[in-house]
Amino acid sequence: MIMIDKTHSKMDLIELFQSLDVNIPKKYKKQDIIANLPQYIQNAKYSDTVKDVSVLIDILKNKSTKQRPNLKLKIMIMNKSKRIIKYCSSNHILSLETYLSHQEVYNDVMFIASYGDIASVRKALNLYNNSPFCVNHVNAILSDNKIEQISERKLLKKNKVFGLKSKRSPILLEFL
Repeated sequence: MIMIDKTHSKMDLIELFQSLDVNIPKKYKKQDIIANLPQYIQNAKYSDTVKDVSVLIDILKNKSTKQRPNLKLKIMIMNKSKRIIKYCSSNHILSLETYLSHQEVYNDVMFIASYGDIASVRKALNLYNNSPFCVNHVNAILSDNKIEQISERKLLKKNKVFGLKSKRSPILLEFL
């Protein structure tokens, strides 16, 4: 029996095995998927990201890379992000509404940096990194899926096709 870390959700397992060309019905419960795991591992077609059985087992044993903060934590993260965005948009002025010291800002930035899958966290970190009071450059920690989504969006925005549009209509020439 293979031990799976409890941070992997049912959908994580289904997506992982879909990337390995193993179709798992969504109606199955997580326990059913875990019970049939040896069969799924045997039928898997390994790819560049998951090269063989040992890599797959390591992925299943380790914590999931997806970030899933609970509701209370997510509200706290969103509020800290909004405070940082307000601080940066008000020209980095310290006040009772935002922050009383620049160290306080830095502490909040370091706290929210590990939740980079949330868009407002990424925006807050970008604004903070462009600030003149930036202590250290802080990058958001993103899950693999979010990195792929962002790169796909960049490609879609980048690949604009410009062309000519021709229209047939009568032309009127006047000679003076």
